[in-house]
Amino acid sequence: MDYHHAMLCRWLIFLAVLAGCATTDKRITPAPVVAAERAFAADGAKRGWAAAFRSYAAPEAIMLSPDPVNAHESLAKVQGDGETTLDWRPAYAGISRTGDFGFTTGPFLIRGREGVVGHYFTVWRLQSDGTWKWIFDAGTDVVDTSPVALNEDIPGLPVATAGAATPQAAVADIAELEAKHTSSATLVKLLADDTRVHRPFAARGIGIAAAAALLAADGATSFAPLRREAALSGDMVFSMGEVRDLHEGAERLRYYARIWQRRPDGWRIVFDEIVPRRG
Repeated sequence: MDYHHAMLCRWLIFLAVLAGCATTDKRITPAPVVAAERAFAADGAKRGWAAAFRSYAAPEAIMLSPDPVNAHESLAKVQGDGETTLDWRPAYAGISRTGDFGFTTGPFLIRGREGVVGHYFTVWRLQSDGTWKWIFDAGTDVVDTSPVALNEDIPGLPVATAGAATPQAAVADIAELEAKHTSSATLVKLLADDTRVHRPFAARGIGIAAAAALLAADGATSFAPLRREAALSGDMVFSMGEVRDLHEGAERLRYYARIWQRRPDGWRIVFDEIVPRRG
């Protein structure tokens, strides 16, 4: 399927979903991405983490290994299907207002070992065949001692009430904002009241006060975007890229990933994480 055909299929899905929910946005919830994440994790427990990652990755999916690479190319280097001991569970999720784009995040752990290793972050897109595939997956060393139960009801991001005119317009909006706000000190001004921020070796920052404290403590001075993806409804944008700063006298390279949502008062960051470069 070429790019134009794929985009046409996505727009047809968008129009079909829009027709089905034009009377009420209350029908749109993060439940589909939560279900996709749980099925993904269950597949990993059954067949192995690598097999599951291959099956649920979109063709254009990227992962950090240790730098951003096509997921399928990276996973092809893994021999076999991987261990079945990796366990992960959604603890928070969000979805676009027309149900084509979303994310989940939550703890990951190793079966048979005490404690949470960290928190993952996965971005999902509805495919032209009606299945959900992830387009980005990464995790960071969030301090967390209490994992959620396997099928626990979890909180979700409130669905947006409006979006930009097109996904391209949404991406352009975020490109302009990220060009103006290139450090933690200025990005803090764009945090949503209910934002969530993850930083290595720190507890989750839930809510603007805790999130702002994490950004202040991190002190990242340079964010350089590498990729942006938008929901077809123009209300949600995923952005990821490089983070560079000085650490212990040397330049440090890490990667950020965030979710922007269109709010009545403008675009706001509703999720933001930094992932150390390993390797």
